Amino acid sequence: MHTLMSNQQYYEALGSTTIVNKEGLDSIIKPTQYKPVPDEPNSTDVEETLERVKNNDPELEEVNLNNIKDIPIPTLKAYAEALKNNSYVKRFSIVGTRSNDPVAYALAEMLKVNGVLKSLNVESNFISGSGILAVIEALQCNTTLIELKIDNQSQPLGNKVEMEIASMLEKNTSLLKFGYHFTQQGPRLRAANAMMNNNDLARIRRCDGLWHNPSALELEDA
Repeated sequence: MHTLMSNQQYYEALGSTTIVNKEGLDSIIKPTQYKPVPDEPNSTDVEETLERVKNNDPELEEVNLNNIKDIPIPTLKAYAEALKNNSYVKRFSIVGTRSNDPVAYALAEMLKVNGVLKSLNVESNFISGSGILAVIEALQCNTTLIELKIDNQSQPLGNKVEMEIASMLEKNTSLLKFGYHFTQQGPRLRAANAMMNNNDLARIRRCDGLWHNPSALELEDA
């Protein structure tokens, strides 16, 4: 009699002295049950880290506030304000912090004057299309950010916003990695080509000895 079973059911049968599946082709293949593993809590001290950013701590090169749910919006905006004059933080990540458009606008203003930050991650938040566009538009005044992640916002950005994003990316020559899953093929291809062109340009600069940014190379190879 033929029997359908999963790998786990099969190995259980090998170790059993009785027939573990007697239903034949009508049997139900049961998926393996795994215990849920909760995300490890983020141990970052929000207020202490903010003070270190404000004080321009040379040992603080990465700020990770991911999945800290109770950060007040004014505090997140204060981080953006502090980063305007910070000379050491290269990575700033606020994934899943319930950040909204006011935070995005503050980050956009920061990007216009910050010349150190290499990576910005605002995924899984409540930022609308206008907030996202403000951040990307600010890159016209920024030549140091090489990685930007904006995916998985609470509401879809829509085709019009995606087209505007693609258009802005085509005008940028320094961004090397852009994290967003486009829903439309047109802007998806345009954005991919823009990133490919920027990476090609970065390699040419490096080969010509014009690349003076080791941290950028680290992100490029990550």
